[in-house]
Amino acid sequence: MGTRSLEQKSWLREYQWFLLMEGLLAALIFYVDLSMELGVAGGVLYVSIVLMALWARQKSYIWVAAVMGTILTVLGYWLSPPGGEFWKVALNRALSMLLIWGTAFFCYLFKLSEEGLQQANDQLEEQFNSLAKKEAELEFANKQLEQKVDERTQELRASNLYLEKEIKKNVLAKKELENTHLRLTTILNASAVGIYGLDMNGKTTFCNPSAAAMIGCSIDEIVGKNQHELIHHSRMDGSPYPVEDCYIYSALHLQASYTVRDEVFWRKDGTSFQVEYISTPLFEDGVQKGAVVTFKDISAQKHIEQEREILLTEMEQMNMELKNFAHAVSHDLKEPLRGIAFNSKWLVQDYGGILGNEGKEYLDRLIDNSERMSNLINGLLKFTEVGNIEELSVPVKTGPLVENIVKSLPLYEDIKVEIQPPMPEVIYSPVRLEQVFQNLIVNGVRHFDKKKGKVVVSCSDNGDLWQFVVWDNGQGIHP
Repeated sequence: MGTRSLEQKSWLREYQWFLLMEGLLAALIFYVDLSMELGVAGGVLYVSIVLMALWARQKSYIWVAAVMGTILTVLGYWLSPPGGEFWKVALNRALSMLLIWGTAFFCYLFKLSEEGLQQANDQLEEQFNSLAKKEAELEFANKQLEQKVDERTQELRASNLYLEKEIKKNVLAKKELENTHLRLTTILNASAVGIYGLDMNGKTTFCNPSAAAMIGCSIDEIVGKNQHELIHHSRMDGSPYPVEDCYIYSALHLQASYTVRDEVFWRKDGTSFQVEYISTPLFEDGVQKGAVVTFKDISAQKHIEQEREILLTEMEQMNMELKNFAHAVSHDLKEPLRGIAFNSKWLVQDYGGILGNEGKEYLDRLIDNSERMSNLINGLLKFTEVGNIEELSVPVKTGPLVENIVKSLPLYEDIKVEIQPPMPEVIYSPVRLEQVFQNLIVNGVRHFDKKKGKVVVSCSDNGDLWQFVVWDNGQGIHP
């Protein structure tokens, strides 16, 4: 409403100025027209009023000026001083009015053409502005498109790099898979154990050469065939083996692994061989696809086990005979030893004063040796009893043990046996330990080639064990 009111005020002001200017010009021309005689074409001057309307913005001003000029032309005819012929004056006024309206018509056409040109110019300017705007939008869109193209190009480059890396990884993975497959195939073919695979229907999917050789068929004769019907159809005694009782069948349908050692597989020629096999379910992505069976011919092993059982039985019988013999021998040996010990004690008691100190010392040694001999026999008797070996290992004080051995030896004035402390307490069989020390010391005493001999028994701590040394200054053993 405010804009429309301002436009109306502007038009009204312009219209007032137009009427004022037109009125002044018309008054001036009307005054001139009245000053001239009627025969003069004074009405032509009113054309200037029409031409003046060209400066106005409204086309309607032209018609207003034409009407004003026509009215003044008629008034000039009536108010001008008389003179001239009527027809000339009337023709003059008529031509003036015709000129006024002709001029108005052409001015109106000019105004229309001017407005058309202005509208065309405005349209062209509007189109130009629209084109400029569209060009700016197009340029902006082009920049955005270039930016998106750059971004997409970067994304494509990154994607290409990623794809190249993935392709390289896939190539390496494929190569590694091929190498792994080659290694597994090599291992499968080189394995001495028979290996074959089964699908869920019990048909063989693969087989290694060892399995084919043990079964007596080619690999082509095994793959694709029902495994149970081919090699596992009967038991060891030849009776039919139902597939429902087969542990290999159980691995397929119960999803469990089984190890079996007391069954047989059957060869192509109808013979059988004892086998030990392991049947394991085969899964892919959590879904069971079949089973893998590994087996080996244990016929020779079974034969060895049978022979071992026979040998063990024979050894048990021999051990029993040895035990009985040891008991008999120990009984036969102990009786004379008891007699020697008792008689020696009686001699010491009854004839100790007659024998003297030296005789009593010899008898005491004889009694000690008899007791030691009896202990050795008892120890050997225990050693022969199966199951008592662990009982032979008891705490043994090595110092007193070696001292008793030295006391039991024959006296040699030129030979001295020295026991260097410390002599530890060890866990071992006292009988066997006494035998070891006695043999080493006796060997050192018996084979001296010098006037004075010396035997030294010592021990050193080596951390986890004790190291005993029996050393002498004798001639030694030549290499």
